[in-house]
Amino acid sequence: MSAMLEGIRVVEVASFVAAPAAGTMMSDFGAEVIHVEPPGIGDPQRLLHHLRPLPECEDPYAWILDSRNKQSVVLNLKQTQGLEALHRLVATADVFITNYQPSVLEELSLRYEDLRQHNERMIYAHVTGYGDRGAEADKPGYDASAWWARSGLMDLIRPANGEVAMSAPAMGDHPTSVATFGAIMAGLFRRERTGEGGKVSTSLLANGLWANSFMVQAALCNATPVERFTHAESPNPLVCVYETRDGRLLFLVMVKEAFEWELFCDAIDREDLKHDPRFNESTRRRENNKELVNILDGVFAGKTLDEWTRILDHHRVTFGLVQPYDALPDDPQAIANGLYPEIAGTGGMRTIDSPINIEGETKCQPRMAPEHGEHTGAVLRELGYADADIDAMAAEGAIELG
Repeated sequence: MSAMLEGIRVVEVASFVAAPAAGTMMSDFGAEVIHVEPPGIGDPQRLLHHLRPLPECEDPYAWILDSRNKQSVVLNLKQTQGLEALHRLVATADVFITNYQPSVLEELSLRYEDLRQHNERMIYAHVTGYGDRGAEADKPGYDASAWWARSGLMDLIRPANGEVAMSAPAMGDHPTSVATFGAIMAGLFRRERTGEGGKVSTSLLANGLWANSFMVQAALCNATPVERFTHAESPNPLVCVYETRDGRLLFLVMVKEAFEWELFCDAIDREDLKHDPRFNESTRRRENNKELVNILDGVFAGKTLDEWTRILDHHRVTFGLVQPYDALPDDPQAIANGLYPEIAGTGGMRTIDSPINIEGETKCQPRMAPEHGEHTGAVLRELGYADADIDAMAAEGAIELG
């Protein structure tokens, strides 16, 4: 059986991370994705693993993750021959993905109105930092600035008297890539109905506001802000993080506390708390929150995380594990759900599956990310260039061959 997106050609002129990661998701479902890189060092994401404080590694893990399954074609879009080659490629594409700033797209003649002249059925997907209108439309935006900081998320999670937290690498880019994927698929669906291509877009800011939308909606409704608090002052002790005897953390998330309170008291072997007038109703637990947090700190410090996991699971109490990132490759639940597929031909290197599954569709086994310009010659030949033309273009610096 053919893959769902087999026969769909995607051309990317993009880097860092939300835009090309959408192409990665399409490649998982069988789309052919051609990643266009500049000459020289190529896509800067190839070197992202050298940026500190990212973890040190010889393998270019950021490139491996978001460029699997793709072909690399190196074109100098500032030269006429390189741009003409891109136009030929665009004419064969179903989807074009970019996250270049509007001024750069205009300078390179890569705007939607420029490229639709070469392919009216193409879906043109544009990812920006701050949207394509307004005073900041041309402002460079990374997920750390546009998704994390500007959306209010960075400030929101800061405890009382605490410093703001830096974002994890690409923590906003990858959710934004899911929105981009959805927009592209909606565009393709519309094309199936109308026969027409079109432009779709999203931004890091829009996705950050969507991620923080409960709180932003509260502000839009003039809700009273919640004062910042420390762990000891947690206003809801049943939605709170606790440290276990072995120094690990668990996160109680008992949002159905009316149902779970008595189960919880049984689980922690504190029958007395069920009937304690300070805690036997939700409003009283809020009023006496500091006392309950203090009691639960002592309770959870009495056993290891593994012991508490067995106990709380047995009593059907809702909680989560607070895991360090370097423990995640061994997470049994992630492994059971196939979230770490093996990259073909690598002898066991794994990657992270994209977060969408469709019943009856099998994703392609990941293939290693391409070398710089690895497919330039093959793709140009497929577009009708003769070997002599390709050699001449390479000599003039319009392309680079892998």
